[in-house]
Amino acid sequence: MNTCNWEEIFKAVPLPCLLLKPQNDGCFLILAANESYLELTGTTPQDLLGKKSNEAFPQNPDGPSHGNILLEQTLQEVKNTGGKRSIEKLRFDIPVRGTSRFEERYWSNQNIPLTNTSGEVEFILHTVQDISKEIAHEEREKELQAQIEVNRQQYRNFIRSNPDGLFRLDLSGNFLHANQGLAKMAEMPLEDILKMNFQPFCAPHHKDFILEKFEQAIEGKTISFEADYISAKGNPLILKVLLMPMYIDGKVAEVHGITKDISGLRESEKIVVEKSRFLEVNAAFISSLLEHELDDKALYDTFEVIATTVKADRMYYFGADKDPESGEILISQKVEWCSDKASVQLDNPEMQNMPIKKVEEIIAPLTKNETFTATLSQLSEGDLKDIFIEQDIQSMLLLPIIVRGQLFGFVGFDDCTSERTWKEEEISFLRSLTQNLTNAFEKRIALDHVKRQEEELRKSERKFKALVQEGSDMIAIVDMEGKARFVSETSKAILGVESEKLLGKNLFEMVHPEDKERLRSEFLQLQEKKQKKSTPYRILNKDGKWRWIQSVGTNLCDDPAVEGIVLNSRDITTVIEQAREIEHINERYQLAATATEDLIYDWDLVTREVTRFHRSMKELFGYPAEVVNKRNFWREHIHPDDYPEEQRKLDQVLQDPTRNYIKTEYRFRRADGTYARVSDKGYILRDSEGKALRLIGATSDISEIVAKKEALKIANKRFQIAMKATNEMIWDWDIATDSVTRSKGYKNIFGYDTNDATSVHSFWLTKVAPEDQLKIRASLNRALVDPKQEKWKLEYRLIKADGSIAYVSDRGYIIRDSEGKATRMVGAVLDVTNSRRLIRRIKRQNTVLKEIAWEQSHVVRAPLARIKGLLHILENEDYEEMSREQVLFHIRTSADELDGIIRNIVGKTEEIHVQA
Repeated sequence: MNTCNWEEIFKAVPLPCLLLKPQNDGCFLILAANESYLELTGTTPQDLLGKKSNEAFPQNPDGPSHGNILLEQTLQEVKNTGGKRSIEKLRFDIPVRGTSRFEERYWSNQNIPLTNTSGEVEFILHTVQDISKEIAHEEREKELQAQIEVNRQQYRNFIRSNPDGLFRLDLSGNFLHANQGLAKMAEMPLEDILKMNFQPFCAPHHKDFILEKFEQAIEGKTISFEADYISAKGNPLILKVLLMPMYIDGKVAEVHGITKDISGLRESEKIVVEKSRFLEVNAAFISSLLEHELDDKALYDTFEVIATTVKADRMYYFGADKDPESGEILISQKVEWCSDKASVQLDNPEMQNMPIKKVEEIIAPLTKNETFTATLSQLSEGDLKDIFIEQDIQSMLLLPIIVRGQLFGFVGFDDCTSERTWKEEEISFLRSLTQNLTNAFEKRIALDHVKRQEEELRKSERKFKALVQEGSDMIAIVDMEGKARFVSETSKAILGVESEKLLGKNLFEMVHPEDKERLRSEFLQLQEKKQKKSTPYRILNKDGKWRWIQSVGTNLCDDPAVEGIVLNSRDITTVIEQAREIEHINERYQLAATATEDLIYDWDLVTREVTRFHRSMKELFGYPAEVVNKRNFWREHIHPDDYPEEQRKLDQVLQDPTRNYIKTEYRFRRADGTYARVSDKGYILRDSEGKALRLIGATSDISEIVAKKEALKIANKRFQIAMKATNEMIWDWDIATDSVTRSKGYKNIFGYDTNDATSVHSFWLTKVAPEDQLKIRASLNRALVDPKQEKWKLEYRLIKADGSIAYVSDRGYIIRDSEGKATRMVGAVLDVTNSRRLIRRIKRQNTVLKEIAWEQSHVVRAPLARIKGLLHILENEDYEEMSREQVLFHIRTSADELDGIIRNIVGKTEEIHVQA
């Protein structure tokens, strides 16, 4: 806006406003302020005029500083750009006159530049509008809305967190609203309850009673009563109900209610009755143990009675046995009774020979002859919690069976419907039953022991002869020096030496020199120990070959019938050789697994045993070695959706005798629950008839490769879409090969074909206007050799396929290797020919406009000034120098001159329109 008439503009503006003049020091001087502005801000002309904007309006020391800063920044932008700038919302506090306080105010303002004839911003018109009331109203609305939301949340929390059932019913008994407390009692989703009437939940024998109470509530009475109900899952409930009528316009419109589950309270009243029944069951159990043999059938029948009495869904007996080699306790389920609410686990292989340490939570209490109880919500993550989830167990009670001071087994009870707290009366009753069972086991063990001793006495002589004379072991009796006093006839089969030739000989003399001292040291331990198993050692046979032997020595020196050390020796040469071979093979597998970071496996298809080799599975799938080495590791961790197809492929390949190789890909679950993409390759070993015997293979994690392929595919697709969508010509320059690939915009915009990749230097630069080719080469070279430069941009002229000249803006992004060398550039070319043509046209128009403006301000002024002077003479009738006729003649001449000037200006204006 031109400044020549700024005073008229300032007076004509109806809004409160200031006139500011930019200063060389970056400040803005206040030249004028209208009455509206002074009244709105509570200021006087003396407060504002002649002062800088940042001085006239001091900063509120307790308010935000951004108001002053933002205003100064906006004024500076108007000065620098010559464009109008607005601020929709600006906090700018106004000082209260006569005090040190500030009033919080909010403004909407516009800053309009007023330029001089040179196009420079000479003044800035600053208009304001006070929006403090609107802002205050908005803030109040936000506060009210927040308070409403808090109230709503408090109401919802009260309804949701209340353990009692809260509900609203219409006059027909249909649910209008209910909380989660009622849904939990009803054992039904809340959304389904809201579609129902309350009557289906009434127990049949109390339905009429409950309907009568509901009718009384409709009539306007507040009713409290107790009644029997049935949940959606068929579980009985005893509820205490309060019904209250809800009035609208003086009439009952709804019934509001509160329910409390008192089933547990009423259940406790039945304890006295149950105790008498417990005594009856206990007597029946003792009678059953006395009258019948302690077998699985008798226990099953008794378990059914006991479990039904205590309302358990499952009762079972686990036996506990020590592993003869490791000595750890293994537990196995022997007998089980289940209600229709529990699944049978007796045939579950996981429940047989399970190390008790797998469920370590039960070890301490059971071995101390203490009761173990647990509920699902109390358990930490682990194997026991997994068993709870798999078998739908909500609560568990275990009672130990201790025989001769050792854990013999335990009896267990499961509740599959609720997290039950076992009552002391129930636990005492069940412990007494368990003690009766313990006594029965001790009796059976004693009887079995007597029978075994009798049988052993009958067989001892036959067994001794069979073992000593005809067995595969060589048995010898030696003294503490190692001299043989007795050698069985099996010495000939093992060493090729007659037993008579070994009598009186020190057997240590036949031991390999490298093994002799170690074996002697182990032998001397029999002075302190009853029995000792030797490590393998070598002994010389008749043919002069070393055979691997392992012996078990038993100290019977104090036995008058023996008076020596009994040695049971076995030839394990074949076992040692096979073990070494297997160890060597396994070592090679392990090295291969370590080198490739793959999982290598050897699957015996006959025995179904799998041996796996891996560097560290925690680096591949996150599982510890003991999990990986389980037989069902692959079956349990392959994605459920992939398993059927992969099993079908495997069966198909194994059944085809012509195929010895399989390769497939599938998803495999990691320890953190995510799935890895793996590649599985295996080689099949078959017998002479083509039957598959072994499958040896390797599993590789290819998740990263697959992810990169997918990402590349998506990136390429996006790039293709972008190339179609843009009006620019997108290019990709492989600098190493000097090969450029261009989008279809190359042909659409410039007319050249894009089918083949072309060179920058031999093709593209030849299409650049000759005057700009050196400029492009120099610019490109500077950008490529500077390792810190990532972008390149240049404007130049391009010769189109039709011979016309196009002005283009070309820019590219430089991709470099680790050493900073440019390897690739990706960029886009934009045709700016039209914009350059418009700029030239605007420049021509500006030249004409300046000429018109000069004529308006200078040429027009001369005849106009003469006319004004001649008119003054006419008005005052001052004809001293010329007559009235002469004055009129000069006025007409000046008017004609002015008319000619105006016609010339109109002609130039029309010329501008023609050029546009």
